[in-house]
Amino acid sequence: MEYPGMQPHYQQLISQSEKVFTLIFTVEMILKIIALDPYHYFQDKWNVFDSVVVLIGLASFGTNLSPFRLLRIFKLAKSWPALNTLMKIILHSFGALSNLTLVLAITIFIFAVVGMQILGSDYCLNSEKINPSGELRWHMIDFSHSILIIFRILCGEWIETMWECMEVAGKRKCLIIFLLVLVLGNLV
Repeated sequence: MEYPGMQPHYQQLISQSEKVFTLIFTVEMILKIIALDPYHYFQDKWNVFDSVVVLIGLASFGTNLSPFRLLRIFKLAKSWPALNTLMKIILHSFGALSNLTLVLAITIFIFAVVGMQILGSDYCLNSEKINPSGELRWHMIDFSHSILIIFRILCGEWIETMWECMEVAGKRKCLIIFLLVLVLGNLV
């Protein structure tokens, strides 16, 4: 792993190791292609993945593709059953996770629009109560800042924002909106 201020001899050792392992993986890929013939070799998904990793490794010699070198770790999944099982579980859960992410995005969108409609004018009219210059860091005047506040509420950093909202819009409106976002958003 490279890091700032690394000793030159250590950096050279890492560079040489990358070249040696890329060469070993390349030889392995070529031997498997010769042994299985190209058609059968590329029928296996792991072999296709290995080929992509090797080709990225070879391309990284001329360019800086360091993040793609991390894909080599997934080659272990073939020989390490626990990692292989874990990767399969993660891949199968992406479908359900995408549905949940969509529901969460719709929830954030709805609350951002509601907050902007109900509280936006109060933030415009009474912003000097919070900051004498009138410039607010957290507000629901526009859609992007409204989404940021909703996201902040869902992350648990809502107390300061709610106090500022109470200063400009009144306690009742802010408590209702913030608590609804907190309860319903965390149920999603």
